[in-house]
Amino acid sequence: MKTKNLFYRLSIYFLISTIFLSGIIILIGYYSARNLIIESNRYRLQFEVREVLDDVENSMDDASRFTRHLVLDFKQTIIQKDLPKYMSMVFVGQPNTYSFGIVTTKTSKESFKIPEYTLTILEAKIKTETIGFHSANKKTNEWINKMIFQDKPEWSAPFYDPGIGARAIIYAYPFNYIYNGNPIHATLFCAVNLDKNLRNLNNQKMIKSGMAFLLNEKNIIVYHPDSSQTGYGIESVARYFGKSKFDLKATIASRNPGSQLINSSSMKIKRSVVIFWPIKTSNWFVIVIIPENLFISQLKRWLLILIPLILFIGSVLASVTIYKSLKLVSPISNLAIDSRKIVEEVGFDHEPNLYNAEILSDSNFIWRLSDNNGAYPLKDIEALTFNMEKIKDRLASYRKSTIQNSLDKKEMDKELNLARDITMKMVPTNFPAAEGRTDFDCFGRLIPAKIVGGDLFDLFLLDDNQLFLSITDTVGKGIPAAMYSVMTRTFLRSIANPITRLGKMMESLNNALTLVHDSDMFATVFLAKLDLITGELTYCNAGHPHPFLLRKDNREEALNTSQGIPVGIKGNIAYSENQLVLAQGESLITFTDGITEQSNKSGAFWGVEGLKNAAARLRHMPAQIIVNKTIDEFSHFRGNIEVHDDITLVVIKYKPDHEHS
Repeated sequence: MKTKNLFYRLSIYFLISTIFLSGIIILIGYYSARNLIIESNRYRLQFEVREVLDDVENSMDDASRFTRHLVLDFKQTIIQKDLPKYMSMVFVGQPNTYSFGIVTTKTSKESFKIPEYTLTILEAKIKTETIGFHSANKKTNEWINKMIFQDKPEWSAPFYDPGIGARAIIYAYPFNYIYNGNPIHATLFCAVNLDKNLRNLNNQKMIKSGMAFLLNEKNIIVYHPDSSQTGYGIESVARYFGKSKFDLKATIASRNPGSQLINSSSMKIKRSVVIFWPIKTSNWFVIVIIPENLFISQLKRWLLILIPLILFIGSVLASVTIYKSLKLVSPISNLAIDSRKIVEEVGFDHEPNLYNAEILSDSNFIWRLSDNNGAYPLKDIEALTFNMEKIKDRLASYRKSTIQNSLDKKEMDKELNLARDITMKMVPTNFPAAEGRTDFDCFGRLIPAKIVGGDLFDLFLLDDNQLFLSITDTVGKGIPAAMYSVMTRTFLRSIANPITRLGKMMESLNNALTLVHDSDMFATVFLAKLDLITGELTYCNAGHPHPFLLRKDNREEALNTSQGIPVGIKGNIAYSENQLVLAQGESLITFTDGITEQSNKSGAFWGVEGLKNAAARLRHMPAQIIVNKTIDEFSHFRGNIEVHDDITLVVIKYKPDHEHS
């Protein structure tokens, strides 16, 4: 028996050791895989960015090449006589060049007219002006005035041109020529739109999730998420790294490629990866900040292969050890099994004192008695038989308990169905909300995750001109959450009126819920009033997901200026409210987090963006179609994945008879 216990212990110790070693290997593999993924993405990102920057460099090379060739041909009189015609050729085959001009200065004291032209292309039309070349950017204009008197060609610093609303750069080429026998010093200026190519950086998947910066050889910003920062120094980049340990100046100065994990308190994306590398052909420098979770999603796919492999190897080793242990004690196990069969099939006469339950339950005593007393060679069977009787008793008890639980469940299902009917009758289902009204359109749906859910919404007219909306999401599921939401809705119904401000209503609701219950339950609530004459929307938010508007100009505007803590947590809290105006045909979209936090079979969340995209495509449809088709698209996204939270979606569309001013 001691040998049997020893090998069982050894098997347990080996299992624990295998699990511990597997954990260490998985941890090491995690960090190795993470670094490998970051490096592989850095190389892929360099390749994608290189393609964009090649287009930028080609545009600049084309502009400088045309300018040099025009200077070489300038001695021909025909070019001087019809200069605008030849200058306009710069726009042929060079779609990124948007302005070309010549500025001249006399080198003799004779008085004669010197021609100056500036050509600008806008919407495929070339505009010719007989004025000197200039820029709407103050710093760039100072550089232009300086280059008029220079002798060597030069590129300007990148800058933001408000005239075209884009990043740009200018190539200046000074030269001398003879005009009507007089020596003239002139400068050709060629302006290139960088945004037509740099805008493609935003199409890169990783850059779209984070942000990118591009510096030229003088460490002047060529590309920045804020276009107005173009042409500035690295100071406008440094603030994005906050108090992180990333040494920006040293990294730029070294011009070496690499990556680093940072945790900055100054950025919206707290934990991120910085990837940086130089552009060898131009000595420009690229810095990209990408959220770490973008790499984590790729790392999960690696771990799905790594972890099962390690666990499989560990399981094989553990199985071999357990097999060896069991093989050593198999004769004893076989004896116990055969003895149990003898007792069950033949029976055995026992000594009266051996029917003592305390003795029979002591397995060590039975084994000692069997080893030391030849008259009782099968005393281990007594313990096995006694234990089997106990198992039979427990199985009978379990069966009885299962039957009772089944009956209790049926009774509970009846109560849940009754509670569900009560709750769902409080949800507005008759739309339109007011018969004969055409100045607004509204519709809402509530889909509980269980038989009874914690979501609830209400929609009704306070008077002829004010529409009231409340939407509630109580933490938890089942009857308690439903009753809490019903209590919230009932209280709001009792205090809602056209005069009281929404912030005051929310404060009263919060104080009432704080006083009437002592559980850990609370709820997020969103209240809104729509003036049907002016279109003014007043809203107040207590911890609820931010609704958004579908504007006429194809924008989606989030209502994120009013935010308080959920109601029922702490009393005497002040809640603010905000106002904005809806135009004709614009819609308010309200929802609970059940629809945005739902994932599909690949683990991706639908999110607020998924909801916005689905609703935005239906912005011109009636409210009912917006709600139903959006939920259809949501169902298609989640597939067969179970819904884990209540889903509520309510749409109000403002449709006054006349557009308000």
